[in-house]
Amino acid sequence: MPNEKPKMSRLERKVLALAAGLPPGKLLELAPGRGALSAALAALGHEVDALDIHPENFLASRERVRLFSGNLDDPLPFDDAAYDYLVCCEGIEHLEFQYGFARELARVLKPGGRLILTTPNISNVASRLRYLLTGFFALAVRPSSEFIQDRTIAHIYPLTWWQLRHILHTSGLLVEKVATDHIRRSCLLLAPLYPLSYLLTLKTLLSEPEPRQRTANREINSQLHSAALFFGRTQIVLARRGSPTLD
Repeated sequence: MPNEKPKMSRLERKVLALAAGLPPGKLLELAPGRGALSAALAALGHEVDALDIHPENFLASRERVRLFSGNLDDPLPFDDAAYDYLVCCEGIEHLEFQYGFARELARVLKPGGRLILTTPNISNVASRLRYLLTGFFALAVRPSSEFIQDRTIAHIYPLTWWQLRHILHTSGLLVEKVATDHIRRSCLLLAPLYPLSYLLTLKTLLSEPEPRQRTANREINSQLHSAALFFGRTQIVLARRGSPTLD
């Protein structure tokens, strides 16, 4: 029933902690699910809108949250530079048009505005090992059904870290911070692989001939080998709207 005050997940609590450091503003949550995070963000003083393909699943109080129906693969039904902040938890991996989605995020975000986005971390060391042995990343264990479409469940396009960063940066959403909600025990067991992974990845990335990208690749390698991304379950990104990096 509406207004039942659904509980926040561990991931949503981490996102809320990141948002707590931002001054109150106009905020849009995309794919809010049951609405626990939207309600908590409103309690922080933000003016909150929420948009979901299944708004009927939103169970939190709508007293301080305006709820809209929409598909994230379509243009967002909001004006340019309408929001100070955007939040999207576990949404982008469900989409067919991820670059278009990122450009829409940049469009509706004010210059200098912040985005908090999360997606399963298939770049952690345990996921990489699983891919080596099975051909499938962790958190995307098998192909989505070719016969039944369920947009709320199917991870049709899980993203590695460099893919996610490319989508964001080329759309004008510049990464400021990476975090995670949980360090996986299976990843810690593979910690001895860290030095080899760091050096081999760096060697690969520094073979890039374009000077600006070679400089960016050093940062990409450092991010890939941060505790959050090498050992973490979820990629959590705090990004700022700037200018697209593509010439």
